[in-house]
Amino acid sequence: MNFVRGNPLYEVRESSNTVELLFHAPSEEEAAGAELITGDEPRPVMRIVFTRVGDELIPREAWVERGGAMHRMSIDELDTWLEFVDMYS
Repeated sequence: MNFVRGNPLYEVRESSNTVELLFHAPSEEEAAGAELITGDEPRPVMRIVFTRVGDELIPREAWVERGGAMHRMSIDELDTWLEFVDMYS
């Protein structure tokens, strides 16, 4: 949580037993280090919902939203990303 709270690309919404993490993905230009290019295409948002069990967060569901479209992800698809976040926290 320390990693995501200090990063402007992340947003955290918490309740007593649920944590929702939103990752506002950079545009392809930003990720490539190019100048900021503004366009009409919406940036994708990855949403991950965790269940809080004591001090642990267990991933429950995840999806990517872009515009009006939503693409569900399996929890297994998050493993590499979760390891990355854990490594830098």
